[in-house]
Amino acid sequence: MATHWAIDLGTSNTTICEDRSGRAHVVNLPELAKLEPVTQTPVMPSCVCVMDSEGEEVLIGQQAVTYNWDGRATGFARGFKRYLGRESGRAMARAGGRVFTAQDVASLFLREVIGTLEARFGEEVADITIATPSGFYETYRAELQAILRGVKRRGWWERIRALLWRKPGIVFRTLDEPVAAALGYGVDVGRPTTLVAFDFGGGSMEAAVVRTHGARTVETGRAEVLAKQAVELGGDDIDGWILERFVPAALHDWPEWEIALRWEAERVKLLASAGNEGHFTFRNESYGRLDYHVLHDILVGNGLYERIRELLDTLLGELRIRHGVPAGDIDDVILEGGSTLLPEVRNVVGDVLGREKVREWLPFEAVARGACIFAGGAHVEDFIYHDYAIRLLPDGDGDPEYELLIPGGTCFPTVDNFVTRYYAPGFDGQQHINLFICEVGRVAGRPVQWTERPNRSRYFVPRTAGERAFCLCLNEADPALPLSPPGRGTAPRLRVTYSVDVNRWLCVTVHDLHRKADLKVRHPVVRLR
Repeated sequence: MATHWAIDLGTSNTTICEDRSGRAHVVNLPELAKLEPVTQTPVMPSCVCVMDSEGEEVLIGQQAVTYNWDGRATGFARGFKRYLGRESGRAMARAGGRVFTAQDVASLFLREVIGTLEARFGEEVADITIATPSGFYETYRAELQAILRGVKRRGWWERIRALLWRKPGIVFRTLDEPVAAALGYGVDVGRPTTLVAFDFGGGSMEAAVVRTHGARTVETGRAEVLAKQAVELGGDDIDGWILERFVPAALHDWPEWEIALRWEAERVKLLASAGNEGHFTFRNESYGRLDYHVLHDILVGNGLYERIRELLDTLLGELRIRHGVPAGDIDDVILEGGSTLLPEVRNVVGDVLGREKVREWLPFEAVARGACIFAGGAHVEDFIYHDYAIRLLPDGDGDPEYELLIPGGTCFPTVDNFVTRYYAPGFDGQQHINLFICEVGRVAGRPVQWTERPNRSRYFVPRTAGERAFCLCLNEADPALPLSPPGRGTAPRLRVTYSVDVNRWLCVTVHDLHRKADLKVRHPVVRLR
């Protein structure tokens, strides 16, 4: 079976996927990539450092960033993606008296990536899919195709051997980034669907409403963009806000310190976003502590959340005015870009577009993974991404704990009795029992560690503010289940079976063991993501 390779060529970072084993896997090239601290996804900085005028000696990824630690390398270039297709001749770097354009730099970057993959895996990279932004012109795709043809051009003897053996040339595909992300998140684009792709990266914040057209989208990888909005605000700006909060203004005027200060700001930002604590340290001096709450205050003070709401409100207005499509017709919301990991960003997006519609966080790998799935035939089985649990409130002032009901990865629909639980009254005379269903997200980009107890049920007790922020109760406003007559003793009173229907609704059947009567039958409670 041919190996499909997929590249998410990002403005700030690039992610690579392969399916050599029949399933899409993110590729880690340790010499070029870094492990993103929050999600532990291997990402390669989209950076190039040209060392000579011929472009023979080139550093890319983390090697280029490390070489340019002081920001003074004239051959260093980043952000070349945004210029392909509309300003590909823009000067990006200089080395040995030669100017390297955006097209040159992109070609060198992809040349080194492909060469590294071939050396690492011992096989030719002959099938490549690259995801492209929906709003980019067709010339962007043409530029990528021309670059890859140039990268894969062999010498004369290699060309003769290919002709003699009738070896096919490189297979190159593109598909829209929102479609790739949807596939990577588990959205079935084989049926018509309307989704919002919210992309918040290092340099900008963008949101697009995309409509897929069933089989035609799966075949072509293209979708219709109904509305799109963007603002020039990204993770780099948040780093600047952190510097303003912690670092004396006098230090900002030293160019040789700028790179190191930015790296430190990014480091503590990622720690705080994951619910941990970091001390901003520069030249062996600590300038303050940044945790989840302090970072949240910085974002509030600089108006980040208002900017997100304004962007999405404008997007929905454009959608309604131009196409007559109401917000309620949006089926799914997918998040892209590392800045979506910032405190409360996901919740703010969910508040505007509907929290039940927001898919799991895979900000660094969904696009590459989806592009790989597309290359392999785009067969997607829809499943639940997050864990879902019932919140149990202990006696006294103890911390609430969460008992797992629907683990992430569950395919749906399930059988009616997928999970069965028995609940006893907490005290004599109790007249109501609540079933608080909670979504338990990924802490620091990773699933929580559930602890199995002797009853074989699994539990999680959050200990930090960051962990508690990822446990969202979805139905606190629902009425409690009545106990009539009131509960007495410690024997189980209610039998509750949980299931997930074809539309992702968590449904419950509640049976009162004392009265021998059903209180609810396959009653939908919350819609899972």
